[in-house]
Amino acid sequence: MAQLKRITVFTPFLLIILALSLAAACGDSTPQQVEVTREVVREVPQTVVVQEQVEVTKVVTQEVPVTQIVTEQVMMETLPPLVVGNLNAFTGSLTEFATPLRNSVALAADHINGAGGIQGGSMVVISRDTAVNPVQGVDAARALVDVENVVAIVGALSSGVTIAAAEAVVIPNGRIIISGASTAPAISTLDDNDWVFRTAVSDAAQGIVLADLARREGYNTAGIMYINNAYGEGLTDKFEETFTQLGGTVMNKVPHEDTQPTYTSELEKATDGDPDVLVTISYTGQTQVYIREALEGGYADTFLFVDGVKGPDWIDTIDAWDELEGTFGTAPGGPDRPEKNAFETSYTATYGYPPSHPFMGEHYDAAILVALAAAHAGTTTDPAAIRDSLREVANAPGEIVGPGREGIARALQLLSEGKDINYEGTAGNVDLDANGDVFGSIEIWQVSNGQITSTGEYITP
Repeated sequence: MAQLKRITVFTPFLLIILALSLAAACGDSTPQQVEVTREVVREVPQTVVVQEQVEVTKVVTQEVPVTQIVTEQVMMETLPPLVVGNLNAFTGSLTEFATPLRNSVALAADHINGAGGIQGGSMVVISRDTAVNPVQGVDAARALVDVENVVAIVGALSSGVTIAAAEAVVIPNGRIIISGASTAPAISTLDDNDWVFRTAVSDAAQGIVLADLARREGYNTAGIMYINNAYGEGLTDKFEETFTQLGGTVMNKVPHEDTQPTYTSELEKATDGDPDVLVTISYTGQTQVYIREALEGGYADTFLFVDGVKGPDWIDTIDAWDELEGTFGTAPGGPDRPEKNAFETSYTATYGYPPSHPFMGEHYDAAILVALAAAHAGTTTDPAAIRDSLREVANAPGEIVGPGREGIARALQLLSEGKDINYEGTAGNVDLDANGDVFGSIEIWQVSNGQITSTGEYITP
């Protein structure tokens, strides 16, 4: 019987795969020109009579060099998910803010994932409830770090919770915390090893604007009701300092606890001597109780509000729109601009109603900054590398990019090309200073015609 010759055949397809595999192994992700040599094989049947059996053998022609251009880019390996925690307040005195702020963080993840994620790795957000309680906030932060293994936390709402979670969990474990709502000046001076950031403007600015507003409205004397935590204390101190400098007098300042069945004792002390205005530096959960008691008991009928009570639900609850008509308040915020409009348009399209509360844009910005920093660092699992990239994506230089699907897609594209970006937030720039703080304006808002409205005045002290 004729001996058959064993022939190895390299097809063009296999050679292309081989070339691509070698390029990937060398870490080369750019198109390459590869010279591929193949054996050209032609089958030629020959009839050989051997005991009446017919066999087919192969004739091998001379090798011919073939040059091909390999144009397919070698794909980079997909990164693991970017897991981000969200310390929220689904129960307690800030529940009115919980869903809008959670939605804002979820919208940020949707925009990141819609643009392909961080080198293919999706962004995952896990929310936990703090109940506006520092003890529960620490437990929630510990669960996010120890159980969920988050690299960063967006939150909390309350400054007291943010500080407690940072000191007990975040800083010791080397994780990022970036709040979109905590405004206490004390956050700026934390010994945090650069793990604590925020996209909300410090109350060092809001206290100045609030005091100036009080004097402009002709109030010479003031009583203050404030929540007994870092937020209430910090804003009260800044208001009193500025109000006194402007010629006003703080007659009484009375702290209150988070949850109380009644605040009449505190109201009596805060309104003793009949001050011109009662300044309410609290959260919506407490305010809806003691504003009703103030109105029904005749303790006060003239108020100044702050960011912690800028929401319509509590006024609906006590049916006090008419009694509070014309009341002014302050909150971090900026004028209409393309970045703000892009966020509001996208939020409305996603959830069916427009943004309704302060700090929604700031929460979106906080989550976006973490994701863009991860893309810049090329990792979704290294908190230190992501932290070190935060200022690289938030501050100049670089191409300005902003919120919205198109803005985030552009930002990720530029980062994938190794180019610098400068993310501009919903309320203004989010340039992070050495303390992890941002600098921005304070909005004057008002209760008007049954709703919360902006006066269109934005002040940068």
